[in-house]
Amino acid sequence: MTRPDNTAEFGWMLDDLRARVGPVRKALVLSRDGLVMGACRDMTRQEAEYLAALAAGFFSVAVGAKPHLDSGEVRQTIMELDEGLFFVVPAGTGSCLAVLSEAGSHAGLVTYEMTMLVKRIRRHLAARPRTDPLGHGAR
Repeated sequence: MTRPDNTAEFGWMLDDLRARVGPVRKALVLSRDGLVMGACRDMTRQEAEYLAALAAGFFSVAVGAKPHLDSGEVRQTIMELDEGLFFVVPAGTGSCLAVLSEAGSHAGLVTYEMTMLVKRIRRHLAARPRTDPLGHGAR
C-alpha cells in the first residue's frame, strides 16, 4: 500500500488510537480544506485523500449551519451508516480529526478517545493558512 507522504508525524498517534479503541477502522488528521496531514498505517493515499475531502466537506456543512441553529460551536459531526460511524472533530487551528468506526461500536468511547487525543496533541495539529507564491497572504 502507498501511504500519504506526510503521515509519519501523526501516523503513529492514529495507529495507537486504533490499537487502543478496537472498533476504529480508519483515522486521519486533515486540514479544514481537506488536505491529509496524517493517516493510519493501512490507508492508501487514495483512501486518505478521499476521506479527508469527505470529512472537510462534512465538517464545513456543519459549521455553515451553525449560525442558523444558534447553538454555539460545532464540537463534532457524526454520520451513522449501516456498517459504520464516521466522526469528525475540530483538532486544532485549521485542522480536524476524522475516524471511521464499526457500527456496533460504543460511540461515547470513540468520541472520548478522540477528544483525549486532540487534547494531548492540539498544538501540533494547527494547520497554518496558506499563502500564494508571491507572498500576498491567504485569500
